[in-house]
Amino acid sequence: MEKLRKKLEDFIFLNIPNSEIRSKKQSTIMKFVGKLMFFNKRFMTGYVTTWYPHIYVPKLPWKYKNDLPAIATLAHEWVHLYDRKRLGWIFNLFYASPQCFAPFALLAFWNLWFLLFLLCALPLPSPGRAWAEIRGYRMTMAVYYWLSGQKVDIKWMVEQFVGSSYYFMWPFRGWLMKKFQKEFDKIKNNDLSPELIVIKNILKPS
Repeated sequence: MEKLRKKLEDFIFLNIPNSEIRSKKQSTIMKFVGKLMFFNKRFMTGYVTTWYPHIYVPKLPWKYKNDLPAIATLAHEWVHLYDRKRLGWIFNLFYASPQCFAPFALLAFWNLWFLLFLLCALPLPSPGRAWAEIRGYRMTMAVYYWLSGQKVDIKWMVEQFVGSSYYFMWPFRGWLMKKFQKEFDKIKNNDLSPELIVIKNILKPS
């Protein structure tokens, strides 16, 4: 398993130029983002974050004795890096919307109608963020299945979407349960999306 982890890391570093695994604990920008992420109390200590082109982990060394979860997480984050690489700043806009539009309320000094942008600061559904994380968690599910034969707890994944971890990005619990079950069935039947094929060929070459 350790060799697979190293193989995946080497692939990420080659596929995403200048990428590194960095420590949030030692990152000024992550500490700043952590303050903004008041709704996720474990952002700095319990979550891995992609900030193109780097992957930020709570601290280094990271999961050095726990390779399977590390591989699944790295593969998940690679999906975000891959999407950011091909979509450019559109990915950032999709991921951060609608909340990223809230600062436009500062233009209210010019026209009070701009105060309506304050509504964007509310925990409104984010189709773009949900789309990105569905792709990421689908990868998580696939890696665990390929390497252990286990099925990731779908209810746990759904909670990531409907709860505060990602600012209540997609509160449609029933739809998510059906979506992830459908995706898991596809994984079992080897009906794979392009990014899943890439990672499977690295972890389980035929």
